[in-house]
Amino acid sequence: MACTRNLMASTLFALPFVGYQPADIVNGQPAIDAANLTKQTMLGPPFAWPWNRSEFEVGLVDELNGIKIVPEQDYQLPPDQIPQFGFLERVWLRALNDPGLKIMELKVVLSLAEEDAQMRPQSAAAQMVGDDDSVLLRFNSRPDQAYLGKGCYQRSAKVVTSMASLWKPIPDHLSYIYDWGYMSFLALLVRDPRAAIYAQRFAAHLLGAQDGLTATQRNIFLANFLSLMGEQQRTPQQQAQGVSARQV
Repeated sequence: MACTRNLMASTLFALPFVGYQPADIVNGQPAIDAANLTKQTMLGPPFAWPWNRSEFEVGLVDELNGIKIVPEQDYQLPPDQIPQFGFLERVWLRALNDPGLKIMELKVVLSLAEEDAQMRPQSAAAQMVGDDDSVLLRFNSRPDQAYLGKGCYQRSAKVVTSMASLWKPIPDHLSYIYDWGYMSFLALLVRDPRAAIYAQRFAAHLLGAQDGLTATQRNIFLANFLSLMGEQQRTPQQQAQGVSARQV
């Protein structure tokens, strides 16, 4: 998918809506901050996109060099095996020594405790992400036999560093989403009172492009996001009300 639009293109779109207030005051700020907030919102949980998905494999073994061993519960995935990790979407297992056993999808959870029991794993978690961007994948039990583990994850947002930075990996045909998101955050940063209005349009477009979200996920995002944008606008109003009250 084409990813050719840059931050400058979105800024030219947004400027008339924010009264041509400067977006590039010092070293691309506040435009760069607004763009990063937009990308991080779109590419963070609970939102999942097919063009932002990568896969990985991991071997869960029960013997090493022909010697039976106790399978591990934790598996360290180096950064070159799971690059630009954002968050885990799906994990599934295939038994290597039992062709009659079907592929089993595991439940993805936030974290898991250590466990000595040896059985077929039922859940998995990205337990920790190291400073070197390696990922510790933990299963809820030690495997009872050899499995080939596979999974998919959403990549994290690459940081925007200049007005020439592309919106990649977000494709151009979704500019109707990120342009409104960028404009809402830019309006917030320059204290434009219409930021909440732009944020509502951004949220509507964003949720409209996501078919796999549950009603709970949608409601949580809307409540948190619109509350945040609205709270920033209420404070100046409250201050104005306070000044008026003192003058009466």
